[in-house]
Amino acid sequence: MTISAPGAEGDGGIRGSTFHGPTVVQTGSHGTQYIQFVYQWKPAYRIEDFPAAPRPLVVRMLAQQPSRLLRAAHQAVTFTGRDDDLNDLAFWRDDRAESLYIRLVHGPGGQGKTRLAAQFADLSREAGWTVWQATVNETGVDPIDVNPPPETATGILLVVDYAERWPTPDLHKLLQEPLLHRSGIPARVLLLSRPAGIWWENLEAWIGDNLDARAEAHPLLPLAADPSARAALFRQARDRFAHHLGLSPGEAHRISLPPDLDSDGDYAQILTIHIAALAAVDVHLHHGPAPANPARASAYLLKRERAHWNTLHQRASKPLSTTPEAMGRAVLTATLTRPLTRAHGHSALNRIGLADSTAAANTLLDDHRDCYPPPHADSARAVTVLEPLYPDRLGEDFIGLTTPADPGGPGIPHPVPGAVTDDWAHHAAARLLLGHHTTSAPAPWTRDALTVLIETARRWPHIATGQLYPLLKNHPELALQAGGTALATLAGLGTLDLTVLEAIEPHLPDGRHADLDIGIAAITARLARHRLAIHDPATHAHIYQNLAERQSYAGLRNEALATGQESLRVWRHLTRTDPARLPDLATSLSILGGYLSDVGRWDEALTATEEAVEIRRRLVEDNPTAHEADLALSLSNLGADLSAVGRWSEALTATEEAVEIRRRLVEDNPTAHEADLALSLSNLGGYLPAVGRWSEALTATEEAVEIYRRLVAAVPTRFFSPLCDVLSLQANLLVDLGRLQEAGPSGPGSQRTPSFPARRNEHP
Repeated sequence: MTISAPGAEGDGGIRGSTFHGPTVVQTGSHGTQYIQFVYQWKPAYRIEDFPAAPRPLVVRMLAQQPSRLLRAAHQAVTFTGRDDDLNDLAFWRDDRAESLYIRLVHGPGGQGKTRLAAQFADLSREAGWTVWQATVNETGVDPIDVNPPPETATGILLVVDYAERWPTPDLHKLLQEPLLHRSGIPARVLLLSRPAGIWWENLEAWIGDNLDARAEAHPLLPLAADPSARAALFRQARDRFAHHLGLSPGEAHRISLPPDLDSDGDYAQILTIHIAALAAVDVHLHHGPAPANPARASAYLLKRERAHWNTLHQRASKPLSTTPEAMGRAVLTATLTRPLTRAHGHSALNRIGLADSTAAANTLLDDHRDCYPPPHADSARAVTVLEPLYPDRLGEDFIGLTTPADPGGPGIPHPVPGAVTDDWAHHAAARLLLGHHTTSAPAPWTRDALTVLIETARRWPHIATGQLYPLLKNHPELALQAGGTALATLAGLGTLDLTVLEAIEPHLPDGRHADLDIGIAAITARLARHRLAIHDPATHAHIYQNLAERQSYAGLRNEALATGQESLRVWRHLTRTDPARLPDLATSLSILGGYLSDVGRWDEALTATEEAVEIRRRLVEDNPTAHEADLALSLSNLGADLSAVGRWSEALTATEEAVEIRRRLVEDNPTAHEADLALSLSNLGGYLPAVGRWSEALTATEEAVEIYRRLVAAVPTRFFSPLCDVLSLQANLLVDLGRLQEAGPSGPGSQRTPSFPARRNEHP
């Protein structure tokens, strides 16, 4: 098998500075097998130089929009604290025992992850490391041509912000990029995300299975968790903001601390302190009363944004035609969609009801860009529109403060007295996400909008109960577009109405889904906790069994094993008094064998599978038609478990019996049983060489290839991976038999037992 990637050099390097995820296609003919990576026209992500300096601040703009001082890219407040975190990161980076080493730094929004990464990037660059960043590519933007940063022999540090928001397949492809796997050059990947939990456990398991690399998580603790540290942090931020806004040190020192600084838990986050300090400085400049709490500090800064929109609309020279009200609606739209190409910006404004023509859309987009220019407006990079409010926390507060609390009218007061609300905001998210149902394809902003809405709901309960939950109950199919991490966040919301998850559940895919598995596992677990309290034991066993399967798909192997053991415990109890439950017990044992093998407990897996085979043999004696397929499944799994402990002859005997049964079943119903036959044939091709039967192994493998080709033509996403595995086995067998021309460019080999991963049936 050969793997080719256009643009890749022989040493695994890539020339140029824009890298993106490949789409895999299978090519080849006759006996020659190729797997080719074909790069997408619209790349999934880009890798480029990490900014080496803060973005400059324009004093005139700061006076009009003080919130700019909060953006991490400007580094308006001197980085402070985090010495232990930086030392720990340096120790991780400089660990020469590892070639590729991956670390997750996680914490709530506003904790300071981006600033920590920027500081660490500067220190790493000083230590001789090349520092890159990877970002999800703006929807619809073509590749760019930018000179790459110079490389050093010290190593490569790659920073990935918002890692939890990446589609799972794209993040996997990023971690497989050739530039991270070059001989002699250490590579470090620093992932930043809000959550860890199920999202990280899934990724960590995948890294362990697919990359020869270490991975670990590091929680970023609140910088101001200790109330006694908050006053100094507030004063530092206050003085820096005062400097940038032209306030003298003497005047700045007259600004007092917030009255609830020591008691309000929100101030544990450094961003909350910075928002309060900035609001206090700016309100002092304008001779107003200081905001009383964090929510009102955000409300004050957003009031200043509205004043800026009004000034631009009313200025004497080249006034913006967009009214403050329309600008506010455009800002809310941008906060939900994140940056878009202009064409997609047109679509978003049309769908949400802000522009019904190209001319109107262009006017609003241009006016909005005057207020919120994209970061690359002056570079060769393609320019986007609808730049959101930054930092993210302020954008989420804008949604929470702008949306009234009562969808039906003014009956319920807004949680922040005096908040400037807009009734239009009630249906904005629904209009943006649903449109007019003119197409079945999701809009390019769907994933981001759902993610932002779910994150906003964490801090603003009226967004959860008034916007998010009704939207997903009425249109549960939307949830599948949010991605697995957002679904996991949704399942963990404290205010969650479980009827929302019950509405989503029927729309979840039955099998594996790389991008959704972690979210599905979280949803299933939340519903299971509820249902286990109200149902009978047999239903409990099925609930455990379903949950274990979902946990296994999500890479939560230990959790799947524990849950599977609970299911088995219930079935054993029930079969003591009801022999009709024996098929369920056999199924549970067969499934548990897979979970045990997943965690390397091979002997226990074998014991469970042997018991499943024994039960199913007895059942076949009484009713072959009903139970023969299940017996073949357990026999195939028994072969896999026997091979894992090196008992090749016994593995071969069990697998040959499974093949014999499945051949009979295929004659009666090919559609139902062909995939199972192909799996057993693949395993057979892997076991036969161990007992010296090379030609028979090739024959079995060729038959499996033939079946999988037909299956891939019908359902490529499900059967492509097993086809790749069996093609690799076939190529190795051809080499070992001396048929090099047929094997293709796999390279010469020597007589050996092929390293073939025996596959278990996933759905006993």
